[in-house]
Amino acid sequence: MLDIILVIVIVVAALVAFASEKFRADLVALLVMGLLMVIGLIRPNFPDAGEAISGFANKATVTIAAMFILSAGLLKTGAINWVTQRLMRFGSSSRNLMFVLLMLIVGTISAFINNAAAVAVFIPITLTISKQQKISPSKLLIPVSFASIVGGTCTLIGTSTNILVSSMAADHGLGEFAMFELSKLGIIFFAVGMLYLYFYARNVLPERVDPKDLTQKYSIGNYLTRVTVEPKSPLIGRTAKEAQIRDRYDVTILDIVRGELRLSCGIPEARLKEGDILLIQGGIQSIIDFNTFEGLSIRSETKYGEKDLTADERVLAEGIISPTSRLAGSTLKKADFRNRYGAFVLAIRKPGGTIRDKLGEIPLEGGDTLLLQGRKGLIERLNASNDFLTLQEKDLPRVKSDRAMCAFLIVAGVVASAAFGISPILVSAIVGCLLMVLTGCISLQDAYDAIDWFVIFLLAGVIPLGVVMEKTGTAEFVAQGLLGLTDLLGVIVIIPIFYLLSTLFAGIMSHNAAVILLVPIGVASAHELHVDPMPFLMAITFAASSSLFTPFGYHTNLMVYGPGRYKFADFLKVGIPLNVLLWIVASIFIPIIWPL
Repeated sequence: MLDIILVIVIVVAALVAFASEKFRADLVALLVMGLLMVIGLIRPNFPDAGEAISGFANKATVTIAAMFILSAGLLKTGAINWVTQRLMRFGSSSRNLMFVLLMLIVGTISAFINNAAAVAVFIPITLTISKQQKISPSKLLIPVSFASIVGGTCTLIGTSTNILVSSMAADHGLGEFAMFELSKLGIIFFAVGMLYLYFYARNVLPERVDPKDLTQKYSIGNYLTRVTVEPKSPLIGRTAKEAQIRDRYDVTILDIVRGELRLSCGIPEARLKEGDILLIQGGIQSIIDFNTFEGLSIRSETKYGEKDLTADERVLAEGIISPTSRLAGSTLKKADFRNRYGAFVLAIRKPGGTIRDKLGEIPLEGGDTLLLQGRKGLIERLNASNDFLTLQEKDLPRVKSDRAMCAFLIVAGVVASAAFGISPILVSAIVGCLLMVLTGCISLQDAYDAIDWFVIFLLAGVIPLGVVMEKTGTAEFVAQGLLGLTDLLGVIVIIPIFYLLSTLFAGIMSHNAAVILLVPIGVASAHELHVDPMPFLMAITFAASSSLFTPFGYHTNLMVYGPGRYKFADFLKVGIPLNVLLWIVASIFIPIIWPL
């Protein structure tokens, strides 16, 4: 009983840590794994070594990593763009038709590639469509995210959650899911989601129009000030780097005007002179301290716009930190952002609001939107990086017809091989990755960069917790408590209960972590009731794969948060009704498709 209590305490502590978001979810998962080893619930030594590192060795972990690479192959070759180009041409005559086609294409593509990758492609496309059709992006971006999520429920490879539960089912002796096993309900989910988005969501979503001037959009005008270097300033003859201006005052020099000359590059190394006019960015108190202690005078100009930041071939750009970005979990200062990317960060938009002060110390996360200033070519550099998704309108990359067709055939072969039972999905996915690299569809470095290591280490850390829950009898103990409800309300309520639990868990923590906790309990509950565990697994899978009511439940929701200028309440407004609707649909159809 002591082991059960310890496991329950660890599970509760993990849930609190996930929900608080004070620590990255993957770090929490690895801490859980380490704690399980330290207290002896799993041992790294033989014969229990397999339990301790089971997350790294799990078939689902390897398969999910392979699917990231296959998705990247389709994107890098432009295979997705061919479909997108036809969409933009065919639907350009009608707003309604464009909306339907956009949702259909996003959802269909998400059934076969990673959701985040699909949404990353479609965010700039959706922004272009919104401008052409004169529609606010806020009317389209949440629907794009939701369409990708419900579309991902249609196949085994649609989401990492589906693959994970399939692997866990095999570990329990139930066999892996077939490629289109989930399609029986997934297509119904997708149809319901499409109708909901068309008739309800797009009508209730707010119409937020972005100001054309990015300085207005991020309200940074009050954080920009011009100052003059006075004759007695201690800065004369020194560089910004030598004076440690950024570290001491937390202000950034964006521009130096010296007579008719304008210095916009090499600013940290430029020696300041009397009469130099500096355009600085920082908080009000930081600017006051900088002026007071460094002998500067504030000039009379009070309003600044985009034109002040884009002279001399400089540009402003918006970039979303991608889910796989190396910046996630770091800060601008630790990442040496200015030197690495050749750009200043003027503002950071997070789900809690826009941050314009003390930017160097702000922890960055996937989905954060950054307002950047840099030299000409900045947008191209950001597009070439796997760390960012830029929001500027851009032409779709030219489709490499030979490579695109090759990538398409490789993915089709992976799907067909698994669907017809020629080889397990793990084998076909690995072979597909090798073919992607060997045929030149993707480079080896791009393949490494495509893997979302956050997901991989999250799985590696949490999977041992699922093993321990079964090994110690914790899953059976919790199942018996849940099954007490069936004595009062009947067995028919057990599927809706597990669906609801999975939805709530996925909304406050990782959807993959949610299923790892709930699958052992679901299987134990089925054994206690002497019924087929499959309906329990399906309820957990579909609920975790379609948790929509917060921006944190899915990467794709975070990715559209900034570009759509959404508020937390927007996700509640359109996410909760759809989650309730899908809950009702699942409660009706799961017992019919997979009888107890």
